Amino acid sequence: MNEEHSANRAEATLEPYARAARGCTAALAFAFAVLVVLFSFGGTIEMESFPGLRENMGPVIVYMLVFAALVGVGGLALSGWRSYGGWAAVACIGALMALRMWTLAPALHCWSYDSVGRNDDGSYYCVNRGDMLP
Repeated sequence: MNEEHSANRAEATLEPYARAARGCTAALAFAFAVLVVLFSFGGTIEMESFPGLRENMGPVIVYMLVFAALVGVGGLALSGWRSYGGWAAVACIGALMALRMWTLAPALHCWSYDSVGRNDDGSYYCVNRGDMLP
């Protein structure tokens, strides 16, 4: 009986440290998810910046956003489903992802093409550069 009691006491003294470790790991996961989303902004060049074709990085950016969402859900699982801070972090990540998808969405119809360009009216056109060779 004393062994069980001492084991429960040891678990009770370790619980705050385990919660702190889970919280710190969740914070790192949220920070990593935000960094992935922010790096996705740098993965594409805005179409208005210069004329011509650009490499189509849309699929890679979508995969980065899916990865960031999975990392954010993992951080929420680590922080606990009832954690207000965890839900606030997921909301911030979701807002960043929505902004990124809003800027990326017009060119997503060029998913299977090598390059993307922009017309004068603001629409995007898709080109395979291999088709342009003589």
